[in-house]
Amino acid sequence: MLTYEEVVSKAKSSIAHRDNYKNKHVIYKECPTWVKGDQINLWSYWQGYQIKDIDNGIDILLVGQDWGNPNNNPSVIDDINKIQEGEEVFYDSSVSLTDRNLVELFGCLGCNIASKDSGKRILFTNYSLGYREGSETGGMTKSLMRQDSELFNDLVMAVKPRIIICLGKLTYEMVAGKTTKGFVKWLKNGEPFVTQYPSNENITVYGVAHPGSRGTYNVGGKETMLKIWEKIAEKEGYKK
Repeated sequence: MLTYEEVVSKAKSSIAHRDNYKNKHVIYKECPTWVKGDQINLWSYWQGYQIKDIDNGIDILLVGQDWGNPNNNPSVIDDINKIQEGEEVFYDSSVSLTDRNLVELFGCLGCNIASKDSGKRILFTNYSLGYREGSETGGMTKSLMRQDSELFNDLVMAVKPRIIICLGKLTYEMVAGKTTKGFVKWLKNGEPFVTQYPSNENITVYGVAHPGSRGTYNVGGKETMLKIWEKIAEKEGYKK
């Protein structure tokens, strides 16, 4: 079993010269900020980098689909560069609607992710570790995401999360190792999808809507999103 540091090193060596990570809508672009850092994903500089003994296990692994184009997030990249250089700055979650909504949703779990000390051991990552040029969203496929399946499993085994929360249908299906029917319809009832992680059934995997504008709209608005996360809190014994 690899350590977190070893997983990060493996990811860098695996992705450095990725030529086949592309389709009509997605083109891989190396991200110098990620390469020079010590985290599995740029998102981990919001929640995750603070945990110095991460191999002892975490409470929550939050998994998105992919980062997108780093050039479209210059202020966040600037903050991450400062964090890497040892400056006392905090990831700017106000830039993105997704991030702003996550602050509120994690409040359902008793976590203040707007703070460096969130109250729980949390790691953020995207399933696909590639970064894009051109369009920031759209075009992601399972075949592209599957290129990072081994790395994702290595990550899970290293950090040993109690639960995994997956943002969106595609991400949930990749993590859960199964297809779903009626994903949005089910979420509209205020219930998350739930299964066990294929490589370790002690880890519970939840599927929720992506907290961006489209995902929130598709399930009927933020109130429904909050109900979904409150159900996770209830199932896991988390309190506000």
